Amino acid sequence: MKGLHIYGVSHSYGDNQVLRNVGLLVPAGELVCLLGPSGCGKSTLLRLAAGLEPLQQGSVIINDVEVANKDLFVPPERRRIGLMFQDYALFPHLKVIDNVTFGLVGMDKKQAHERAMDMLDQVGMGHHIDKHPHMLSGGQQQRVALARALAPGPELLLLDEPFSGLDTSMRARIREQTLDVLKRAGVATLMVTHDPEEAMFMADRIKVMGEQGRILQAGRPHEIFYHPKHEFVARLFGIMNSVDGVVIDGHVTTPFGSVSAGAINDGDEVTVLVRPEGIHLTDDQTPGVSVEVQSMHLLGHDSLMRVRMTEGPGNAGEFHVRVHNEFDPALIYPIHAHIDPEYAFVFPLGGGPIFDEPDVLDDGAAGENLSINQDTAAE
Repeated sequence: MKGLHIYGVSHSYGDNQVLRNVGLLVPAGELVCLLGPSGCGKSTLLRLAAGLEPLQQGSVIINDVEVANKDLFVPPERRRIGLMFQDYALFPHLKVIDNVTFGLVGMDKKQAHERAMDMLDQVGMGHHIDKHPHMLSGGQQQRVALARALAPGPELLLLDEPFSGLDTSMRARIREQTLDVLKRAGVATLMVTHDPEEAMFMADRIKVMGEQGRILQAGRPHEIFYHPKHEFVARLFGIMNSVDGVVIDGHVTTPFGSVSAGAINDGDEVTVLVRPEGIHLTDDQTPGVSVEVQSMHLLGHDSLMRVRMTEGPGNAGEFHVRVHNEFDPALIYPIHAHIDPEYAFVFPLGGGPIFDEPDVLDDGAAGENLSINQDTAAE
């Protein structure tokens, strides 16, 4: 299969094991995001795929050609990859055009110039060719770095936190422009990020890495967000309301109503996580519990509220609720709250996975193949 295929990779720095039997697939033409917190091994996996470090265990295959195992090492310049670093790594003494032509080895000067100009035009930097990197904004440097990475026509593009150095307003615009360029290029792309919103926006598929150097879940953005299979995955996407309980007749009782426990056995202790947008507030007698507003913070497109229960079991509990920015608690009283089941998730107490499935727990080749085959079949 064209693209990047990683089998059973484990890696250690001394006594610190940062990757444990990791496997993933990046098909040609797709952008896959490796999402997880700092220190979970994301960048290490990217460096192993690029050939910047020797592989200790496992295998790396690019376009059906094995480029690394414990006994084989193909150097980075022979892997036909494009690599874009977090700090862009532009040569400060070279002009923009020279930065992009630098990697076009084997082309004559005219052909290299034409190719560089084509890529710079695609990223909207064609009119900055005579400037040096220090004369450019962060967003402009990012686009030049992208043009340089794509200019040689790589079979695989590796992006390490490519938007982390940009301010919030610029980041959204540059992300959209970058995604458009990558889709037109049609190159297999693996991007490392710790930003869930960024992964949701950019990715065709997301691989979530946990702190133990394992891939906890692989799937499309909608699946990762609405059907997390691990408590760690669910908590990646911001504030969560948490309630512990016991499964009785297939359901868990929460202060805001009953939630289905799915396949978890009766009698098992569980944690129910509810996103702030999963608690709905109403001014009528919709089944729920009476609450009073403790604080409210406008975030622009919505508001984040902290509410306290005024009745029912555990009436001292406080919860976070996300509401439309026009919501005014002073005009809607008394207030009742109930759960939207789509935003509520039940996990075994202690943070384990919901189901003991190979594609969740086994992030080696077999598990990842199962996950990818299921994704592909869904298409």
